Amino acid sequence: MNQPPDLQVKYKKIFPILMLICSIFILYVSLLTGFSLNTITGLILLLLGLLMLTRTVAVITQNEIQMMNLLGMTVKVYSYTPDQIVVANNCIYVDGKKVISGWWADINIQEVKAFFLQIQKEQ
Repeated sequence: MNQPPDLQVKYKKIFPILMLICSIFILYVSLLTGFSLNTITGLILLLLGLLMLTRTVAVITQNEIQMMNLLGMTVKVYSYTPDQIVVANNCIYVDGKKVISGWWADINIQEVKAFFLQIQKEQ
């Protein structure tokens, strides 16, 4: 039995890029005016933007979906069977509960459907 590889879902690129642009602007202005609370805000936005560009939102395996935080730790695990999965409206549902939304996650619906079809064929 050939086990399919895990499917990793990343954040959409537009949000962290906007965060990086804003953080660079804030840090530039705080460099001109001096250290202030805005400097800390710029550094936090810079860190969040970099983490969102490099980390994954979720990892979909053969029998579970692992939701990850920005530090890379698993926050929530959704166990499922192939008949519990519904892929609709650019979202992934497990037992009728929305697990991954296409609004903030960069998911390719055709790739996800192919992944779940491959799992169903193997079982």
